[in-house]
Amino acid sequence: MHFPDEKIIYTIPIYSMPKKEFKRRWDKWKNDWRERSQQMEHSEEETEEIINSIMNMRYPQNVWEYNQIVGFVEIAISRRDVSLNVQKTLDTRIRAVGKVKHYIQDMMTNDMHFPIGNMINSEIVMEIDEYYIDFNEIHNKVNSIKK
Repeated sequence: MHFPDEKIIYTIPIYSMPKKEFKRRWDKWKNDWRERSQQMEHSEEETEEIINSIMNMRYPQNVWEYNQIVGFVEIAISRRDVSLNVQKTLDTRIRAVGKVKHYIQDMMTNDMHFPIGNMINSEIVMEIDEYYIDFNEIHNKVNSIKK
């Protein structure tokens, strides 16, 4: 939740898997389609056309670097303090292949803020890093419990 005097200065995406894993799954999916297409004796051009058509329908497209986003952290600043607002999905099963959007909700992280007072920029950045590291540790513990 943001207050009227806050300004979002940065948004950090939370992905469901590393970029390499996301790419590996999509490459495997495309290779499976190539094999099926060859078994049906399609030409190379027909195969590429089929794969491109399916990719247009199924491959996630959004503003994020690669689109398996399951949440994000917004860093906001006001005259008095910096706050970190966490938004994420409660879904436990995320598929790499598909365009399903996951409902992302505010995790009500009201206690993730700190006063900036007379801090200089480098001190503010270090404090944000500490909060973000703490969040990652908590997030990883919760995810390892669910598995």
